[in-house]
Amino acid sequence: MQADGDEFFRVACAHGLEGIIAKHIEKPYRSGRGEWWQKITCKRRDSFVIVGFEPSTVPGHLGRLLLAARKGNDLVYVGGCGTGWSHDLSRELRNVLASIVTKTPAVSLRRKNAVFTEPVLVAEVEYRAWTDDWKLRHASFKGIRPREDGVAVFELI
Repeated sequence: MQADGDEFFRVACAHGLEGIIAKHIEKPYRSGRGEWWQKITCKRRDSFVIVGFEPSTVPGHLGRLLLAARKGNDLVYVGGCGTGWSHDLSRELRNVLASIVTKTPAVSLRRKNAVFTEPVLVAEVEYRAWTDDWKLRHASFKGIRPREDGVAVFELI
């Protein structure tokens, strides 16, 4: 079936799908992988509260951000983000987060190497989808800002 690819892609993303598979119109159908097939993924971008981090194996660097979304008046852990920053930014983020470490986690979470922070910073994150248990899939860091600047934080319904 032939369809308007842009519109089909838009509808697939609007329905929360990871993306679409498309075939080059002038190539014959053949099963399996090949250059005539393309996987086109949907990307979402939202803001999440940083509630902690996991240190990197490289001393003084960031390994993973721990993120939360709003659910009513509470924060709920929605997974982590371990990519999207440079070597220098990793060290800079780690220093910023180290200055707001707290012993009281803002979310219910037990992770072996977690270092909890005050929930005062928001990360802009690009991701592909949600897992069945409401965790981010393929999350990538895109930026950071203070929470008090009025930015909307993703809200679970």
